[in-house]
Amino acid sequence: MKKLISFNRIYFSLLFSISVLLLPNNLSAEDLRKVVQLAGYWKFSIGDFPEWAYPEYNDSGWENIKVPDKWENQGFNEYNGFAWYRKEFTIHPIDENVPIYFVSGRIDDANEIYFNGHLLAKSGDFPPHYRTAYNQKRKYHIPREIIKFNQKNFIAIRVYDEYLEGGIIDQPVGIYIDEDYEYLDFVLSDKWKFHLGDNKQWKSENFNDDTWEEINVPSEWENEGYEDYDGYAWYRKEFKLPPELRNGEIYLSLGKIDDYDYVYLNGTLIGSVFHLDKDGEYKRRGWEYNARRIYKIPENAIHKNGINVLSIRVYDVKWRGGIYEGPLGIMTEPNYKQYRRKHHENQSFWDYVIDELFID
Repeated sequence: MKKLISFNRIYFSLLFSISVLLLPNNLSAEDLRKVVQLAGYWKFSIGDFPEWAYPEYNDSGWENIKVPDKWENQGFNEYNGFAWYRKEFTIHPIDENVPIYFVSGRIDDANEIYFNGHLLAKSGDFPPHYRTAYNQKRKYHIPREIIKFNQKNFIAIRVYDEYLEGGIIDQPVGIYIDEDYEYLDFVLSDKWKFHLGDNKQWKSENFNDDTWEEINVPSEWENEGYEDYDGYAWYRKEFKLPPELRNGEIYLSLGKIDDYDYVYLNGTLIGSVFHLDKDGEYKRRGWEYNARRIYKIPENAIHKNGINVLSIRVYDVKWRGGIYEGPLGIMTEPNYKQYRRKHHENQSFWDYVIDELFID
């Protein structure tokens, strides 16, 4: 009986540990490298004024509080309402086309992020249509055109707390890049054409998408102005294949997409997440959002000497949506194999346990 009780304790402890590891907002699965440390002391003030978003505002009279930590621990006990954080920092030049992110742990409850005075993104909603996002990890793409390399940059964070603890609560807090971009021979991140809805004609290379919006990719579409949208949407991107990639096998990497995708190159279907289960990318229904999309590019589908058009049909079931994580681009076969070895052959013990327990 004691052995049975001991086994049950181990079993349920294991399941609990696995459930923590499987949280969808866990950033540990990404190869993000911190380039600017932003944990430490920030300027802080309760209240809410729009001019607090701008770099030129004089915050010399503000309090200094530690980030991350709830503001209740730092002299603002039982305060609920609006407050602002501000931070000045310098960022050194980063290789062109490598996506740059502001990453933060949980912010309780809702927030807006301003970078050098530009509204970068938001999570949750402020009153009168309050909606909490206290349990979400924050990762926001920073457009290069608003970054001042080798100069002073400012982040201002507007926070609303409804009740209980408030503020920037958890690690990590910093500016990050995605190290997996070193495996790309040609980068396809940055601006893509984007449109909500579903129309099979949008896969055509001759379709006119001039009226479509442009959004940052990779990024959750909720962070690009399409908050709370679930359903179909399409992405389109034109590119010309560099001469050095016109011979030999090449692969299209689209990072991670939430939830389902159909990928067309010049109107030809070249891949879908439903084709990846046999490659070991995912083995559990409902986990397609976590699959790394890499599709071999058929030689007869690509224009080696002309303009190519990528069209990606995405369906999001719930929560975040879209092409939310890189790397995005084209890999030669050697880099593809290295990338696969890194993410598949070096499977951790926990990955193995998860697969064994949850495979259909």
